[in-house]
Order: sequence, then C-alpha cells, then structure tokens
Amino acid sequence: MPGLLPLYAGFFYTGAMTVLLGAMLPRIAALHHLRDSQSGALLLSQFAASAAGALLVRRRFGKTLMRGYLLMALGAVALLLMPAAWAAAALVLFGLGLGMAMTSTSMLVTFLFPNARGSALSILNFCWSLGATACPMIVARMPGNYSLVAVCAPVAVLSAALAAVFLRTSWPAVSRENLLPTRLHKSAISMVVIFAAMAFLYVGTEATVGGWMSIYAARVAAWSFARSNLVAACFWAALLIGRGVTPAILLLISESRLHLISVVGASVGILVLALAHDPALLLAGACCTGLMLAPIFPLTISLFISRSEDTRNAGWVFAVGGFGGAVLPWLTGLLSTAAHSLRTGLLVSLAADLGMLPLLLLVISSRPRTRLEQIATDS
Repeated sequence: MPGLLPLYAGFFYTGAMTVLLGAMLPRIAALHHLRDSQSGALLLSQFAASAAGALLVRRRFGKTLMRGYLLMALGAVALLLMPAAWAAAALVLFGLGLGMAMTSTSMLVTFLFPNARGSALSILNFCWSLGATACPMIVARMPGNYSLVAVCAPVAVLSAALAAVFLRTSWPAVSRENLLPTRLHKSAISMVVIFAAMAFLYVGTEATVGGWMSIYAARVAAWSFARSNLVAACFWAALLIGRGVTPAILLLISESRLHLISVVGASVGILVLALAHDPALLLAGACCTGLMLAPIFPLTISLFISRSEDTRNAGWVFAVGGFGGAVLPWLTGLLSTAAHSLRTGLLVSLAADLGMLPLLLLVISSRPRTRLEQIATDS
C-alpha cells in the first residue's frame, strides 16, 4: 500500500522526537543554568502542545499528517534561530506538530486496516518504542562539544523530508460518518471520565519518569551526560521489551490480573528509583519501572473498549492522557525546585501510579452492563 513504509518509519521518528527533549535536558540545564522548575516548564510546553495538536486532528488525516511534520520542521528551525528566551515558544510549535503527526498516523492505520486494527496498531506502537529507545543512545554518543545546530538541523531536515513524502502520498477516502463525534449517553459519561483519569495518570507517569531520567541519573550516580542517557535508554528498552512480551503473558493470566500486577510493580520500580543511591539500584529501578509500565496503557484501552459500547469516544481518553504527559513532569520540576531534591519530585510519578489503583479496582469490580440495560437506563 502506498505510503505505508514511510508511515511506520515516521512513527519510529516521532518516538525518538518525543523523548529527545528529556535526553537533552541535562546538557540544556547545565548550559543555561536552569532550575528544575524551568526544565519542567520546557517539558510542559512540548507535551501540552502535543496534546493540543492531537485535538486538531478531526478529518483529512493525510493533510494533518503532512502539516504535523511541517510544523515540527518549523519548530526545529525556530529553536535554532530564535533567542534562548523564546525556546518554549519554539517547543510549542514543535510539540503541536508532533501531536498532529502521531494522532494522524494512528487514525490512518486504524482506517487502513479495518479488519486487523489491533495487530496494525501494535506494530505501530512497537515502532514508536524503538524510536524512543534509540534516541537516548544516539544522544549519548554525540561529542561533548556539539552545538545546537547538530541537533536542530537534522531534525528540521528529516521532518521536512517526511512532510514532502506525505504531501505526494494519496490515501483512501475515509467516510465522513466515521469521523463525526458521537454524543455521549449518560451511562457512558462515568466510564469516559474514569478512563480519561487513568490515561492522564499513566501518560503523566511515563512522561515524568522518561523525561527526568537522564538528569536524575546524572545527579544520583554523578555520571557523565553520555552515561546518564544510557540509563534513560535502559528505561525505554525495558518498556519496549515489556510491550513485546505482553501478548505471551496474556496467554497465561487474565488482562485484569496483569493490569493490577503492572500498576503495583511500576510503583515498586519508581520507589526503587527514588531511593537509589548507587548505579546498580538506579538501573534496577529504571528497568523495573519500564517493564511494569509497558502493559498498562494498552490494557487500559482494552478495558475501556470492553466497558463501552461507543468506542469513538475513546478520543477523549487519548486527549486527556496527553495533557497528563504535560502537567505531571511540570509538577515534578516545581516540587523538585521547592524541595531542592529531584528525589522528592519523583514522588509525583509515584502518587500518579498509585492513583490508578483505586480507579482500576473500581472498574474491575463493576459488572459490564448489557446493551439492553444501557438502553433502559438512558431512556
């Protein structure tokens, strides 16, 4: 199918671009003498804009995909040319394009493979995780005296190249009725709210741990910029492996049991990270957290679909989750600055992960209603 290979290659690229700022934070903070609250504000700018970009994708996914990569290229150029004081504005432009590109890609794959959506989306997210794992490893191998041009110029060129590819790609028409928002019935509102809250907490936890991992490793182990980025690569690699083995694990235990184990296990991993005072515990915490976080989001979406007759309103769950990735890393920076301790700041991600537990137990304990019961309640 035309454009399919660039579609998956582009998602690999967006995975790398999502974690690039977190991988660069130790160098950026040291160069510009940033407090953790200021570093957190940079993460807030990118992830909030990315969530907003996802909300802009409604129809004509091919065009929004091309525009997303174009905005990423413009954001990289703006970051290179504008004064440092305007860095947040450039990251907003970049994040907006990133959100549009990722959401458009997911929607295109959904409609291109109507009979195998689960498999197609699993491969797509595996590509994203590969990019997220590769990025810190590439950054770690960069020379210590590199300039901003060495980062922004390749990003701008690659983003513009992808925009040009998708400008010339034609996609099958998507029926308009599949794109129109569906009205929420009263019986579905509570489910959407609960699962949106779970998505907010999960995405926020993943973004916080992944975004702050490099700078935290540099402080805990007094490691160089390169070695601290390898710890971040271990976290994303563990997330990648976890997502790869989840289908096999589900052959042995139920989704609900794995869901509960993963949420509790992620809390243990984050606690090990927060208490780590040596490289061994730091690496153990990073790997444990990545492995345990891996199944949570796919299982959350699966549970939402099994509890909701109206799957088209899942867009609200994704959108709210994106804002979790913006808010919680920012709160981590604020708490770290106030307490003069990034260890204390990591308690934000621990609280968020534990916050998923009562919501998950509430959903699991509730019996899914039949369609007849839903109609009777709504009427």
